[in-house]
Order: sequence, then C-alpha cells, then structure tokens
Amino acid sequence: MGKQKTVLVIGGAAGIGKDVVINRANKGDQVVFTDLNNKAGNALVEEIASSGKNVTFLQHDVSSWENTKEIVEKTVNKYGKIDILIHSAGITIQKPFDEITYDTWKKTFSVNLTGLFYAVKAIIPEMLENKRGNIVIIGSGSAITGTGGGVHYAASKGGAFGLMRAIAKKYSHFGIRINIVAPRVIETEMLNQLYPTESSREKLLSKIPVNKIGTLSDTTNAINFLASEESDYIQGQVLLLDGGRTYLT
Repeated sequence: MGKQKTVLVIGGAAGIGKDVVINRANKGDQVVFTDLNNKAGNALVEEIASSGKNVTFLQHDVSSWENTKEIVEKTVNKYGKIDILIHSAGITIQKPFDEITYDTWKKTFSVNLTGLFYAVKAIIPEMLENKRGNIVIIGSGSAITGTGGGVHYAASKGGAFGLMRAIAKKYSHFGIRINIVAPRVIETEMLNQLYPTESSREKLLSKIPVNKIGTLSDTTNAINFLASEESDYIQGQVLLLDGGRTYLT
C-alpha cells in the first residue's frame, strides 16, 4: 500500500465499513472512523486495540452538516491531513413502493445522499490544501437495477452516482480522485435483512454466475484498490461488485 495514510471511514462500526477499518488499521494506517452507534464504535476500538493496533472513533450523525464539519476538523487537527475518505454510511428501510411514506423517503435520503454530500463538501477544502486526495464511496448495484431495498433506497444510491461524477469533473485537475464501489449481494447485516431464510438465500445464489455470495474481503479489496496509487488512472467510475449477476443473468 506504500507509505502510511490517514484514512477517514464514515460509517465504520459495522458491515463493510467495519471490515475496512480493521483492514486499514492492520496495514498500519492512521484510521479515524465514525458511526452513529456509539456502543458499536467503542467496541470496535477495543477489538482492534486487543490486536495491538489503535484507531480513533468519533460518534457521528451524518445527516448533520455541523457534526460532519466537526469530524473532518478533528481528524485534520489530529493527523494534519486526510489522504483517503471512505464513505460507507447507509441505511435501508425495505418497503414496497405503495408503503413508502414521506418520512421514510426523507430519512433514507438524509443518510444515504445528503450525508454523502456533507462529507464530500467538508473534506474537499482539506484535500485541495493538500493538493491530493482520494474518495471512495460505497454505493450499491441497486442504483443500476432498481432492486434490493425499494424505490427510495435505489434512488438515493443513484444520486450518489451523479454526485460522484460531478465532483470528479470539477476536481480532477486538483489531484482529487473519486470513485464508487457498488456491491450487490455481500455478506452483511443488511443482506440478512433482505434475505432472512435459507430458501431465499438459495434462490439468490442461483442467480449469481460465479456461484458464491460476495464476502466483506471482496469488497474491502476493491475499496483498497481504488484508494491506492495502483488505480491512479481510474476516475469518476463505478466498480460493480456483483459476481456477474447484473449483466450475465
């Protein structure tokens, strides 16, 4: 991975974000991670400390602009810069279209899209000052297929695609890269909500050409690649992580 990096992981106490935090800490990076769940965040700090590594946890409401600015400021004050932002915060409230209320729509967008906007808006000035930065967003294949969590979820994740490409267009010449990893069917708590029974899992597996459900390591490896110098020629792209399911079935 080269020299030590300062990495801010937003939404890092569970699922994909948690795996990224553990992985980057094990690589020797300076890791700050955030989450709304204070208990889970502190538990992860203790888990990583037991292996001899240290990370910093900050409780964070991603739907708050002031809180997000504060998170970025605290990270910069501690380490002097932020090399990599990995944005993993997201929620799914699975409902059919005719049952989606305004409150459900608003809550989904406040976390999945407005929260992403706040994070990028807060961190861009720091990366401009550093004349370099890398942003990797954890998106979703739902933005392509319209499935996997409801209209509100797919729409919020589709908005992330547009935001990413607009930021790439505006800031590419300033040394800032931004890309999306878009997983479909990864072993997480969210997948357990969507496919809770063995029969539903078997039906799902039959639709994946590579004959396996993706792992957290699969996703973290893709994130690390986009966050590394090895991918310096990749900009404004969506890396679909789906085992071939979207276009081969």
